[in-house]
Amino acid sequence: MTFQQKGARTFNKPSGSGAGGNNRNTRGNNNDPNKPSDDKNPRRQRDNSFGNSQRNEKDNEWQEKVVQVRRVTKVVKGGKNMSFSALVVVGDLKGNIGVGLGKAAEVVDAIRKAIESAKKNLIRIPFDQGSIPHQVVGHFGATKLYLFRAPKGTGLIACWSLKMALEAAGLHNIVCKIVGSTNPINVLGALKDAITNLKTKTQIRQLRGNNHNQPTQSTEVQSQAA
Repeated sequence: MTFQQKGARTFNKPSGSGAGGNNRNTRGNNNDPNKPSDDKNPRRQRDNSFGNSQRNEKDNEWQEKVVQVRRVTKVVKGGKNMSFSALVVVGDLKGNIGVGLGKAAEVVDAIRKAIESAKKNLIRIPFDQGSIPHQVVGHFGATKLYLFRAPKGTGLIACWSLKMALEAAGLHNIVCKIVGSTNPINVLGALKDAITNLKTKTQIRQLRGNNHNQPTQSTEVQSQAA
């Protein structure tokens, strides 16, 4: 028997012969019909679908928009320390809005801190047919912001930072005017101040009703003279 024949026999030897060959085949066979696969396991499919639906609901609940990311350099004795500052707006499309500012050595960490800060400081915007109830003015630093009520179909007439904030809150018809500084941090700060000054129709009626119930000084004098 030649060397080539020996090599041919050993090469053509079936891998399934012997105990060792069977172990190798069962260990490397991924298409075993008796083994339950992930696709054929209904319990695993239900768990994955439930987890995905929960994640989708949480993601759809809040609208997170990054308004600005800045690189900040601080000069120290040993050199320069570079960090990042992120300005983020968070809203649920139902009138709740939050503005957060985060600082960190990495951009991702700064955005995460800003989102956490925004969700902790939420403000409620009163709705009235997709717009605000009345005209209002907000102040922050060197910025003065005017918000005007607009009819349906007007849209958001504002700068890009205000548009991102109002869209996250769910408002569609507002006209804005900025006087002074247009820095996004100042503009969003003025927006928060303007929102705190908004009042609904029921709140205004209650205030007017309480004022009418109290007798004024002129009516008291007229009653005494009569």
